[in-house]
This record gives sequence, C-alpha cells and structure tokens, in this order.
Amino acid sequence: MLGLMGTPAARPSPPPPSGRANDPSVGSEPAASVDPPDLDLSVVIPAFNAAATIDAQLAALTTATTTATWEIVVVDNGSHDDTLAIIERWAQQCPRVRSVDGSDTPGAAHARNVGGRVARGRNLVFCDADDIVVTGWLDAMSGALDNHEFVCGPVELTRLNPPWLVAAKGTTGTNGVVWFDDLFPFASSCNLGIRRARFLALGGFDERLTVAEDVELALRLHLADVPLEYVPAAAIHYRYRQTRAELFHRARAYGAGRPVIAERLRIATGTQAARFQGARNWAWLVRHLGLLRTHAGQAQWLWTAGLRVGALQGSWMVRRLYL
Repeated sequence: MLGLMGTPAARPSPPPPSGRANDPSVGSEPAASVDPPDLDLSVVIPAFNAAATIDAQLAALTTATTTATWEIVVVDNGSHDDTLAIIERWAQQCPRVRSVDGSDTPGAAHARNVGGRVARGRNLVFCDADDIVVTGWLDAMSGALDNHEFVCGPVELTRLNPPWLVAAKGTTGTNGVVWFDDLFPFASSCNLGIRRARFLALGGFDERLTVAEDVELALRLHLADVPLEYVPAAAIHYRYRQTRAELFHRARAYGAGRPVIAERLRIATGTQAARFQGARNWAWLVRHLGLLRTHAGQAQWLWTAGLRVGALQGSWMVRRLYL
C-alpha cells in the first residue's frame, strides 16, 4: 500500500480543514535552530494533569535497560494539578529525566513537538503519561530505529482497564499495525518511534488537530514513502478513559478526526476513503438502546454514538459528508 502515487515531490500538500494555506511547520522554532543530537534516543512524554498516573510511567522507564544512550523529556502542557511538581522531582532524582515547559499552547501535539525540538537523541520515541511501558520496550524501540525510520508496537489493554471496558472497546492495535481504511498504516502517538531528522523535516505533529494528529503524521510519512515497521516486543500497557462522559467525548473527537484525514488523503492522492461505512451504525444505535442498562453496554453504546456524532462534526468541518 505504500508509495501508491509516485514520488513524494510530485504530490501537493493537503490543506488544513479550515481552508487556510497549508503551513508544513507546526512548531514555533525552525528545525535549523535545533542543536544536533548527541544521544541515541529521546523518550518524549506530553503531560497534562497527569499527577495520578505519571509516577508509574516514569518508574517503568527509569528502570529500563538498553545499550543506547538516552534521555526522558517530559513536557508539561500547562497542568493545574501536581504534574509539574512530580516531573521536577523526578528530574532532580534522575539525571536522565528532563522537565520541559510546553504550557504556551494547549494540546498534546504541541507538547510532543516541543519535546522533539529540544530532544538530544537522533531517534525519538513517544509515549503517554497515563500508560506504562512494558519491560524491554525501550530496548526494542531503540533497536528498531537503528534500522527503520518509523516504528510502532502493540498496546496491551487488560492491566490498566476493567474487563467490561476492554470488551466494549475491542482490541484494535493489540497485535498488529492499524490501517486507515486499508489505505495506509498508522502508529498511535502512545507508542511511536521516528528518526528525529525526519520528524523535524516534516514539521512534527499538526498542532491544529486535537486528535488523530498521529494518523495525519503517518499520512505524511506514507506520502513520503516511509514504511511503518511493527515491533512486537515494544508493547505498552494502555489506559482507556473510564467515565461515560470521557468515553463519549473521546469517541466524538476521534469521529471528527476521520473526515479531516480522509479529505487530506483525497486531496493529496485522489484516493477516496469510504464515506458511508458508518451509516449502518445509526440503525445499530436504535436497535441496541437496551445496552444502556449495563455498565459494559453503556460503554459500547456511547463509544459508537460518539464516533457517529463526531463524524458529522468532522464532515461539517471539511464540507463533505462522511457518515
């Protein structure tokens, strides 16, 4: 599926959903201003109000072993709980940990871009403050990036989530690369590795996107003929949102992101992603109102409803219907 439309230079850059002129640089600093890397690897973690979870992630990372030279760059994105104090405490205790301020602009994409610019590693690996990497994750990602520009690993769902939530959400991404409509593969930003030079050349994550910025980055890598390598040993324990409001909000955001990515793909390549594949889900929601009687059923119903409502919102943004 990679390299569908010829050489990268022949492809136009897709415009943002708002219709503004496309700006490939999404950060506040040009790549040329960044010092050359002097480490093998930088782990970049965006953090916003993560006081309840970030200790576990940093504990897992700081006890990891690898032959690579490496660091952990934790970017606080304007937390108003104790996240920053926790990060700074870890930085004082462990020289490998760096606390970086990314509070000037909200959004995980911005925090990741800040971390990528100040990182000292020639390779970048991204994970999240509310997940936990497995033993061997760091070494597996580092080894993979020695041979590949763009890598990802599986997500493990049972350790940090109740069984009813795992059953409701499904197991996408747990045992292989995930594809966008079978058109291009993408890596989740919770478990993504990339060569820093390539990341900076592409302008990092698109900060105009609040979700699906990882899918959009993967699209640009696909258009540049950069393949995605799946690394089975590089797993993370993933934490779902667990309240009903969080589930619906997250699903709605994901649903709104899909039309944006589909339109960027169509404009760049002429390839049309499926537009009406979710239409049958509207009927499913009516037929399965009874699911709202149970905790697991509520999660499944609200997730599906959120995706469909989000798809309509995203369709309005791009002025093209995706159900």
